[in-house]
Amino acid sequence: MKERLTILNLYELKAPPDHFARAIDALARRVKAEGDPGVLSYRFFVNASEGTARGVIDYSNPAAWIGHHDIAMGWPEMSALHKVAALSEIVFLGPMTGEIHAWIDASTLSARIRSGYAFAGGFQRQGDQWHE
Repeated sequence: MKERLTILNLYELKAPPDHFARAIDALARRVKAEGDPGVLSYRFFVNASEGTARGVIDYSNPAAWIGHHDIAMGWPEMSALHKVAALSEIVFLGPMTGEIHAWIDASTLSARIRSGYAFAGGFQRQGDQWHE
């Protein structure tokens, strides 16, 4: 569990909530089928009254975060997401490595980054709980 990385994303919607839901559904399907195998879960929630959305992504380790972004950033599904939502904050729960810092520094990412949350304890039940 200490190597696991959970990401909490905050998005500001630029389009109606149903546009976000369609874009993220298409992206999630492609990530599941063709993405980095270190993406363990990929879950998103929309708050229509606030015009925001949240993503909760679990990675097997920090390298999987980089692998996911290296694979998916050029996909049309990712571009479609960027058209309907702006990523405003990323919270790293778990190790944020020098490689992740370097990847972010080389990117055009402008979201607020929060990190420093080390795993303190807990558990996770096993099993594939993919819900569509």
